[in-house]
Amino acid sequence: MPRKVRWSAALRAAMGLVGLLAAHAVLADGQSSYDDCMLAGLRDARSEVASNYIQRSCYALYRNGEMLLPREKAYHECILQNMPGAREPSAISRIAQICSRRGQM
Repeated sequence: MPRKVRWSAALRAAMGLVGLLAAHAVLADGQSSYDDCMLAGLRDARSEVASNYIQRSCYALYRNGEMLLPREKAYHECILQNMPGAREPSAISRIAQICSRRGQM
């Protein structure tokens, strides 16, 4: 009888370890995706304001993505597609407005 208890405890410990390793892999992949987003978006950023939009959108999509509504996801994807390279405050403002409208569709 004690052998069954040992195997049961060992099996639970092994399953817990597998779960932790899987969770770590998912978190590491999420970090990698977030970092890739930041590198791709900020590489061509031409202003601090545009950089802030890009950083917020990368964070929203890759750190908080499962909590986003479809319209919020569309907004952040639009920002990441169109904000890099924007330099003038008026252009940055227009891009943000258009992305906001697109997110409401």
